Amino acid sequence: MAAVSRIVTGWISTLKAIALAVTVVAGIRYHKKVKPYLLVGDAMQKTGLIAQLIGGAMLSFGLASPLLLEVQAQEARPVYLFDTQCVSNGPGRAREETLDVAVGRKVYRSYLFLGPGSREASITCRILPEEREDATGAFQSLLLDFGMRDNDRGSPPNVVTVYLDGVRTASETIRPGEKVMLSLNVSEANNVAIETVCSAQNRYCDRLYFFEATLSPDQFPLIVPETDSPDAAPEESEPDSPREI
Repeated sequence: MAAVSRIVTGWISTLKAIALAVTVVAGIRYHKKVKPYLLVGDAMQKTGLIAQLIGGAMLSFGLASPLLLEVQAQEARPVYLFDTQCVSNGPGRAREETLDVAVGRKVYRSYLFLGPGSREASITCRILPEEREDATGAFQSLLLDFGMRDNDRGSPPNVVTVYLDGVRTASETIRPGEKVMLSLNVSEANNVAIETVCSAQNRYCDRLYFFEATLSPDQFPLIVPETDSPDAAPEESEPDSPREI
């Protein structure tokens, strides 16, 4: 009877692991619909799901190994930068909204913009909780992709500067119709600040749009900034449910 009881208990544990996997898959599908810019993490999420399935089955029969436990402990996923603890600064605006814009005669989906106006706008994000500020290494890299619209051709350029823990790390000058992608090492950083300053005094600078802002537990490859300059300006779509930060 004792042997039968152990077998039944093992199968119940396995069924619980499968039920958990189904729940995770449903959550991933929902997350894709709500935050499509996190598709970078699909493979990593699926790897974690497989680890949960195997782990549940092995644990149910008492076969868990130190290697499997290590794999489960190291599970991680990309995180949208602006979903961390963020505050906006400056006389300009930082606003989250989903909007399709044309840059270099190509359409990109933006999820946040910084509008410096005639001065500046910035956003600062704490990427690690206060209680874990000494636990470096949670994220290895930050991928940023941003630009200005084609039909803002009358605007002066924006100067975009990225700070890690208050230290200036990267700076780019962006003109209308241009887009830049940056990959930054944030393995030792707790805070990320992005500052957009209008390059011309007494003139109005148009918005800077962000198409990607992903914190990853893995290193992204080195990315050379790309720039496109359009001659014409396609139409943009209407924004969805804007949210001030």
